[in-house]
Amino acid sequence: MPKSEGTYNSFLIDFLIAPKYRFGRHLLLVLFFTFVAFNMPYLTCAGFLDEVGGVIGYVSGLLLAFYLGGIYLHMYVLLPGLLLKNRYVLYIIIVSLLILVMIVVSFGSDYWLNRYSGQEPGYYSFFYKNRIMAVEIVSNFFLYGLLIAGTSITILLRHWMGFYQRKNELEKVNLKTELESLKDQINPEFLFNMLDEAGRQTFDNPGQASKVLMELSRLLRYQLYDGKREKVLLISEISFIERFLELAKMKYANLSFTVTKEGEVSRKLVPPLLFIPFAIHYIKQLSSEESQMDIYFCFRAGERKLFFSCICFAPGLPDGQKEHNEDLEDVKHRLDLLFKDAYKLETVDDGALCKTNLCIRL
Repeated sequence: MPKSEGTYNSFLIDFLIAPKYRFGRHLLLVLFFTFVAFNMPYLTCAGFLDEVGGVIGYVSGLLLAFYLGGIYLHMYVLLPGLLLKNRYVLYIIIVSLLILVMIVVSFGSDYWLNRYSGQEPGYYSFFYKNRIMAVEIVSNFFLYGLLIAGTSITILLRHWMGFYQRKNELEKVNLKTELESLKDQINPEFLFNMLDEAGRQTFDNPGQASKVLMELSRLLRYQLYDGKREKVLLISEISFIERFLELAKMKYANLSFTVTKEGEVSRKLVPPLLFIPFAIHYIKQLSSEESQMDIYFCFRAGERKLFFSCICFAPGLPDGQKEHNEDLEDVKHRLDLLFKDAYKLETVDDGALCKTNLCIRL
């Protein structure tokens, strides 16, 4: 049942705005106003059709032409030229005048048919003896207003959906640009340091320099190519972090790290370069070779959740060097953009021990 209801709603929206149903919409509009234009005079002259004869057909045709002219004038001139350009006051004034003219024409045709036939106004006439003219004018004003609003719904819907489609596309472009900007913040200072390290070892240890450059090229290749994708395999992201830590270890001999993997990490997809900022955050604090740092990374992939834990033990570093809030602000901002409320991030700084826990609903 819900499926059929959803299908019906989808068809209704398509019929109202899709270009392929344009002819059908106009045909339905013409048929509706044909019914209205021919029904009104016949009801007015219900008791004396023989007296008016074929004239009633001409009056109905003129009413139809006038109604359609007014409706299409509103749809293709007033609506796009005034309302959609935010000229609300002028739009209300002109539409009100158009409705009043339609009322005058309707009342005028009614009055003329009664005069032409020489009969007293019938029960369905606007001029029936028990009717209050002010009430008739006000009720018809709102009736014609509803008709005009109803015939405008397709244009308003199309305009509204087009506006929000452009808005959503712009938001996606801005979001993509912002995410790309955040992904590019992979601390170029570290890369320059490694290049400097490779240059320094070129003469002293050419083999080590070559290894540094090789690992560095792999990191850059991943960042340039895989980093541009929307999603990458979690195992690829873990391998990237391991290569990064191996490269950092070539510069800092006092660094040790452990990376553990649990669950189906080879099948899960995650945004690229999501976890590397945590490693960079700690590595860049190793400015002294006298300070020992042990880093433990743990990735655990559940059925619909991904758990990430990072523990950094560095007893030799001053407390002032382990600032989480400012350094990891970009990481939190990117998580907000990617997952909104579908993640939980916790950071703890307890002297020599720093811990980060991240849980993401995939």
